[in-house]
Amino acid sequence: MSDLIIRPAAEIDLLELGRLWYEKAVLQGADQRFKLLPDGRAQWTAAVRRRLHDLEAAMLVAERDGLIYGYIIGVCQDGPPGFSPEKLCVITDMALDLHRYQGGAGRALVEAVRAWGLARGAGLLVVRSLHRSAVEQAFWRSLGATEWIDEMCLK
Repeated sequence: MSDLIIRPAAEIDLLELGRLWYEKAVLQGADQRFKLLPDGRAQWTAAVRRRLHDLEAAMLVAERDGLIYGYIIGVCQDGPPGFSPEKLCVITDMALDLHRYQGGAGRALVEAVRAWGLARGAGLLVVRSLHRSAVEQAFWRSLGATEWIDEMCLK
């Protein structure tokens, strides 16, 4: 088995990335505040297609032997005014293939997007993680993440 490669996503990857996104969306779909739309996968694909050319976004994939094991999307944005760091790297999306062993793909993707953000002046890496996703919470904590804010929903 060859080494894992982290590289920028390309147009040709979008079908596979959409599959990974959809699988994650279905598994996390028990929250009644958000409903997966019938054309949700197509909408997601159109949105990330635009990200491919966004200079303030990084779309990276983890690939081994021609197979995509996961992806991550990060964007640089301003931090809270009047505070340091002035710029943040926000992970807006990440998914790993649940059907094959990734062998460190998640950590490699996070480190790559962290390096991308640092190169653009981001002093902090930020990610949203569902309260009820114990596996996801454990992953982020294993990387040293700590809680920052509680995000609330009103209808």
